[in-house]
Amino acid sequence: MQLGGNETGPENGQFARYLRRSARSVALLGALAVSFIGLPADASEGTDFDIDDTWALVQSPDGAVDIVRGEEAIEAAWDDASNRSADEVLTLETQDAPVAAMGTNDALRGQQWALDATSFEAAWSTTTGGAVIVAVVDTGVRGDHQDLAPIMLSGYDFVDDGANGHSDPNGHGTHVAGIIAAQANNGVGIAGGAPGVRILPVRVLDANGTGFSSDVAAGIVWAADNGARVINVSLGSTSPSTGTQIAIQYALSKGALVLAAAGNGAQSGNAPLYPGAFPEAVAVGSVDSNLSRSAFSNHGSYLDLAAPGGNIISTWSSSATAYAGASGTSMATPYAAAAAALVTAANPSASVASVRANLEAGANDLGPAGFDGEYGWGLVDPRDSVTRALPSPPGSGTAGSGYWLVSRTGAIRNFGAAPHLGDLSGAALSAPIVASTPTRTGNGYWMAGADGAVYTFGDAPFHGSMGGRRLNSPIVGMAATPSGGGYILLGADGGIFTFGDAAFYGSTGGIKLNAPILDLAMSSTGRGYWFVGSDGGVFAFGDAGFYGSTGGMKLNAPVVSMTSTRGGAGYWMIGYDGGIFAFNTPFHGSLPWLRATYGTAPPPALRVRAVDDGSGYYIMGTDGAVFSFGNARFHGAAPGFNPVDMMLMP
Repeated sequence: MQLGGNETGPENGQFARYLRRSARSVALLGALAVSFIGLPADASEGTDFDIDDTWALVQSPDGAVDIVRGEEAIEAAWDDASNRSADEVLTLETQDAPVAAMGTNDALRGQQWALDATSFEAAWSTTTGGAVIVAVVDTGVRGDHQDLAPIMLSGYDFVDDGANGHSDPNGHGTHVAGIIAAQANNGVGIAGGAPGVRILPVRVLDANGTGFSSDVAAGIVWAADNGARVINVSLGSTSPSTGTQIAIQYALSKGALVLAAAGNGAQSGNAPLYPGAFPEAVAVGSVDSNLSRSAFSNHGSYLDLAAPGGNIISTWSSSATAYAGASGTSMATPYAAAAAALVTAANPSASVASVRANLEAGANDLGPAGFDGEYGWGLVDPRDSVTRALPSPPGSGTAGSGYWLVSRTGAIRNFGAAPHLGDLSGAALSAPIVASTPTRTGNGYWMAGADGAVYTFGDAPFHGSMGGRRLNSPIVGMAATPSGGGYILLGADGGIFTFGDAAFYGSTGGIKLNAPILDLAMSSTGRGYWFVGSDGGVFAFGDAGFYGSTGGMKLNAPVVSMTSTRGGAGYWMIGYDGGIFAFNTPFHGSLPWLRATYGTAPPPALRVRAVDDGSGYYIMGTDGAVFSFGNARFHGAAPGFNPVDMMLMP
């Protein structure tokens, strides 16, 4: 079809000008139009195009937007141009340009099985690294390599003091750097896992790939002092160095996450490799193309993550265009480092603890359910981890937007979007407050005393209480039904008391228990509940599924609290020492991990509460300290408040 000639309607030149105006409007409607092909400058002389490829975005007076194609698109544009319709054509496109999922045109991409086995390319639709600085503490990095030169920073050479780290007489460091950041879609070589980052080369090993712990420690400190948010350490020794451990602690305090190789000695004793075996570092093991642990890859309780490490092709230092294959946990670690960089770029203000928690929570479980010594938390999954890391938009009303702390006197401290709706400060109570729960709107809450008395605030209705009645054991927990039309009270003997539309599904009242009951959680339907004893024994009733417990196990500290996911597919328990036990749900971090990472001494834990979607949780300390993990947003704490319970905004 050809526009021009004897068509009726707007003058040819007028219509052509309209087409050009519509095409230009695409720049202002980037969220709506993927691409466009404009008309020739002198479109009044006629323009050839296929009507089947023509399409338009049309907006009706009520604001609704629709897509029309072919002749309908042309008619809509004509009607709009001649003011014969109330609909507005936002853009008319004369070609329906093909689109495809993001990939790369890198010459050796077909040999990169690691990218096929992971979700790096999918994560690039969110971020490619956002100029996050990743330090490669290694043998140096060839600075003029064709796949690395554009993103190389001036580093430091601790072997040849004063050099910028752009020399790599060994090749190992260049290989590591390429896995992290080789440029994607440049038509040559490979694609790194995070091609948008910047590489900071820190040379600490000589041409033979050997060096000293003092240089490794110095390199880590230097990298942290020079802007690195992620530090890759694909090296190690079976002899632990306290100096290197302190250097990692220093890097963490500066906001840099350190990832280190787990070691390649599984077939020769499986001795732990340091610094990977230090709790402060993220230890990375290797999997092969079948996603099984590589035969050489160390394993054990210190392993945190797994990543592709067998037969990995990457940049090499023998020339500016060289590539080579290599295997080892040295190759797996930079894939995990690349994932850490993407997570950091997705939420630059996130703490290093949050970055680590999102990496671990987002990992694909490969071995037995949960953490295991073969794969740690599982195979790195950049897309999932990046999604978890994205900050919630202000005012979105999502879970984690606020919380309340409740004291034994009934005083309330509110944080974030959680409103203060009244409290019991100064009131004469028949017994101390021990539990609380919010309404589904977040505009009300209940409190319960140890004697079963119930107090209401905001839009929380009163459905009854056990106040004034004889109890076999004190009340220790409270939970509301999803409708807000009822609630249950929990006794220390596992006795259940229901009010309003809350139904009774069972209890342990009258049964001899190994340990007292301390906390409970209700299923998302309200037709079931769990409660937990101080020995970690879990009791499930109604539609609340049982996923495991620590009953009968020797614990470092008694369990004090539990919480569940919104969908009821799993739950977490917490010990008095802040240790987290995760059952059928991700681990996001714990207080012992914080203590090991930062050398601080968090207070004893009293409550754990999960955000609605299960992507994070809060730990409340006995003194009013609050710690957030995963995607849980920190809004403040109340040191010295000495709370007994914590409520989250729905």
